Amino acid sequence: MFSSNDKISSRQIKRLLVFDVFGAASLLLPSQLAKSGNGIGLWSILAGTVFAGVYLWLLHSCCCRMPSDYMAYLKTGWGSFLSRLFYVCYAILSIVTCAWAAKLLAELMCGTLLDSTQFASALLVILLLALYGAAAGMEARARVYELLFWVLVLPLVVLLLLCVRQVQVIQWFPMLGESDAISWSWFWSGTWQCFAAFLPLTFVVFLVPHVQDLKKAGRAAAGAVILNGAALALLYLILLGIFGSGALAKEQYPVITLMGMVKIPGDFIKRLDAVMVGGWFFTLYALIGTTLYYGVVIMRRALTNREADSSQGISKHVWFFALAAVAYAAGFWFHLSPNAEVLAMKLFYVAGVPFAVVVPVVSLFICRGEG
Repeated sequence: MFSSNDKISSRQIKRLLVFDVFGAASLLLPSQLAKSGNGIGLWSILAGTVFAGVYLWLLHSCCCRMPSDYMAYLKTGWGSFLSRLFYVCYAILSIVTCAWAAKLLAELMCGTLLDSTQFASALLVILLLALYGAAAGMEARARVYELLFWVLVLPLVVLLLLCVRQVQVIQWFPMLGESDAISWSWFWSGTWQCFAAFLPLTFVVFLVPHVQDLKKAGRAAAGAVILNGAALALLYLILLGIFGSGALAKEQYPVITLMGMVKIPGDFIKRLDAVMVGGWFFTLYALIGTTLYYGVVIMRRALTNREADSSQGISKHVWFFALAAVAYAAGFWFHLSPNAEVLAMKLFYVAGVPFAVVVPVVSLFICRGEG
């Protein structure tokens, strides 16, 4: 029997963070990094992973100083008004990310399994499933992904191993780009995108009430950073070695295209790309569920001084339905207006990511720790 104490283990934290980061990053980063030319994208992944590790250390330092939760910690330095304003900003960032991830998954499903005219229905079903999972609470979500982890990871590892024989190592070079000198603008742009892919680490500071041992939780989160960084680097090298930088940069979802190219001995599975969409469904669904859950928890804490899981009945579900509806409207808007999505992405990179970094960093200097 499972316990029901609203606590999650360090292993569950690690697996949730792996899913939250890997899904969207593995779909989009390879083609974006390939635009820099050959192997320079690998260094962006490694640098982004290192910066993510430093960011996690800063967040863990905040966690170790919290008297009860992140809100109480922020109030000791920023005051009540600014702390609640920061929470509202965190909630908005979370819900917009939820809308973007749901839109991405709906388009992926419509492009591989359904018709493009079914986007609205696909988006609705995805967000209803996310609503169901998020409303069940942190502990229930953690159990599900603890059970699904190896079911999803092992097939992906096997398929990538089958792809290795098609890799042409020569296409990795030159490792510093196509010019004699490193293109620093491309390198730093790719590094920033890679670091932004690790932004679900931000939710670590909101996990404090749900963990029993902060030290073990910190090690688990660090393990997730290392595992994601290694997986993204390996995936990028495989895709680059098969497609080459020119073709890879033109692919929308290169890893899905790669799955369609894999030949399984016996040829007993047709349209393997469609089958593997299921794997990315669960990874993206994890990110959608995480961002919806934290969007509700954070907004509720900012406006009512209570977490979403701290009350039962109609009030709790109203918050989940209301913010899920907001996410649906935003996701559908992104689909209808690509320019709006581009603008939202730019705001995310130039405002959202710096906000998520600056607040905990400054808080280490101005907020009073426990004891």
